[in-house]
Amino acid sequence: MADTVILARRSALAGVLQPGDHGANRFDGPGIHLTERTPFSVVQVEARAEAIPSLIGALESDTSTAPSLTPNQSAGIGQPRILGTGTGKWLVVEPETRDLAGHLRSVLPDSVAVTDLSHARTILRLSGRDARTLLAKGCSIDMHPSEFLIDTSRMTGLFHAAALIDCRSAEPVFDIYVHRSYAVHLFESLLDGALEHGCRVS
Repeated sequence: MADTVILARRSALAGVLQPGDHGANRFDGPGIHLTERTPFSVVQVEARAEAIPSLIGALESDTSTAPSLTPNQSAGIGQPRILGTGTGKWLVVEPETRDLAGHLRSVLPDSVAVTDLSHARTILRLSGRDARTLLAKGCSIDMHPSEFLIDTSRMTGLFHAAALIDCRSAEPVFDIYVHRSYAVHLFESLLDGALEHGCRVS
């Protein structure tokens, strides 16, 4: 009988993300902090209109987090985080400690589509006093704190890459979800745009 081979996930940024301080050396420290969040499970759940109430109920019962019925809204201060990406469509995200997709298939109604996107997404965390200014350089969304609020998640073009931006806190802290194939491009674009503010990569 052949041995089972388990392949460890390799970050798309392996060998690219070099920790350290880059760009302007400001007296008040770097204005941007940039890192990758890994390993993470990213699972999409989707339901037709008639199945949405049962999906919401099952997710809330299982995770103690009620997904927002309003698109572009996130929910969950702990784990998992649930991001609304469209009508009847959410991403469920948590650190990779279990088969999240398999678990969700077991607790959600059979009519719900569950798709594991973990290997297809890279998550970058962007924070620091100049984080909103940097994001405004690369996308057309109004990043002012009065418009892009905490628990807002929006799909947009960010430095010519499709990305989902999730505002986690007022500090500010943003998680940016990008397709794996664009991860290096987006990381390098964010780093380049952050140099004038000073950027700490960790």
